[in-house]
Amino acid sequence: MTINDGSGGIDPWALLLETDWSSVEHCCPNTAPATPVILAELLDDDGDVQRTAVHNLGQAVTHQNSIYGATAPAARFVIAILGHSRTMTLGVYFHEERRRPMRAALLQWLGDLAYDATYDEDGPGEPDDVAAVRAILPLIYEAARPYLIDADLLIREAAVHAAAMTLAAPELAAHIPKLVPLVRSTLSTSEYRVYRYLAKRCLVTWGVEPGPLPDPRVSGLEPMDCPWAGGYCDDPPF
Repeated sequence: MTINDGSGGIDPWALLLETDWSSVEHCCPNTAPATPVILAELLDDDGDVQRTAVHNLGQAVTHQNSIYGATAPAARFVIAILGHSRTMTLGVYFHEERRRPMRAALLQWLGDLAYDATYDEDGPGEPDDVAAVRAILPLIYEAARPYLIDADLLIREAAVHAAAMTLAAPELAAHIPKLVPLVRSTLSTSEYRVYRYLAKRCLVTWGVEPGPLPDPRVSGLEPMDCPWAGGYCDDPPF
């Protein structure tokens, strides 16, 4: 199955086969399923299996916003499957409460990963693992680009989030003027308050006047609501 969705027509199953998964780690290998199992189950015929796989993706591959050896190759697989019809399975994913297509959740995961890889100089992981994620930021941007004007609002806002979070990379900064109106019109008006906060944070970082930043104590943003403030709070078992 080769998917042409902005990922360059990469075959996700070839990615699974070409990666030496025994040489890369993720969180809690004795508790969570192996990374290739998690990834394959993202395209399972059973929606419950898919939803569990998305949960495990966040818990095992980027647990508490950490980057592991398995993170970059897993992200490449996620990029490669974004256009697959199975990613339209509806469900409640991660810390969202709204039902949305899995595609939106996967785009959100890619955006959160891009944020984690660029938020500070060292990154939340071993230098080689963080560098591997930073190297695929252009792929994340290109994967999100077809969905920036998607008819489904929840996919659209997740795509804007994913694209915007890559623009801390100097080689992608030229895309900032294109993203400013989308961040204003999509993220800043989202029902998901973390997106609203990140929209204003992006605009400030890019030197665009956003209006006053929301005060977390006033807006209802708790520290653990924010992807940069401590990561996912769930612990294994998964």
